[in-house]
Amino acid sequence: MRMTISFAQARRRRRDGQSACEPEEMDLAELLAMPGIREECILRSNVGFMALHGGSQDRGTEQIARRAADLAGASYYAIVHPPGLRVHLTSRLHNPDHSAHLRNFLEHVDVAISVHGFGRDGFALWCDPDSGLVVEPYGPAIRGKQTGPLRGIIVGGLNARLLDASRELFERRFAGYHVADERVRLGFHPHNPVNLPSAHGVQVELPPGLRGIGDFGETLVPRQDGVVKEMVAALVELATRAAELLRPTSEPRGALAHGLRGRRVPDGSAMPAV
Repeated sequence: MRMTISFAQARRRRRDGQSACEPEEMDLAELLAMPGIREECILRSNVGFMALHGGSQDRGTEQIARRAADLAGASYYAIVHPPGLRVHLTSRLHNPDHSAHLRNFLEHVDVAISVHGFGRDGFALWCDPDSGLVVEPYGPAIRGKQTGPLRGIIVGGLNARLLDASRELFERRFAGYHVADERVRLGFHPHNPVNLPSAHGVQVELPPGLRGIGDFGETLVPRQDGVVKEMVAALVELATRAAELLRPTSEPRGALAHGLRGRRVPDGSAMPAV
């Protein structure tokens, strides 16, 4: 979809959330106050699934996280953007002090699995000499050096053993995809909500083809097709592995209450910006 707007309209749309943007000065409280944004939270076991950029932002992620949580008997938390609103608040800025639902979720679970998306979820903005500012909410299907469908799965997070398990699991289940190595440092920041539970967690970044929106993100409404069902099954298996790893090493949940925003990073862990 392509839409053309004036510069003044673009500024209003950025302020009102009618197109995708990367806010430089926004916090979680402001995001949640925007029209149409909603939170979903279900507390079950001490393993929890998250989708911080659900709805029209990282399309398909909250459906996948919710279905995996239902099948695994796991807890679930999501922030869902309505159609027409796409504001990407980076994960590390999701301060649980700004959301009772998020804080309750993080205090309830011991380990988290956060589902995200990449590819065709950015936006393109340029100035056309004849028609003014042009905004494409989902940008071009192919960017930069990309020549075909994205076939990577990016994993990160401070639970090292679950991170290793996720790499092995995705490599085994998805032969046509590769698991990105640690040079792509996503999900490792200590303020990322996936790392705030007592045993931390893993972040899973999925390309369009694994989210039911087509290989190039060309499907606006996610489909529950076979590949999505396989991804859900893989995440259920990952949740089972997380529960197994928790049994001998689970820390008291009170550790979370001791300063969510000031959590110490385990020795040797990197502290990148995302």
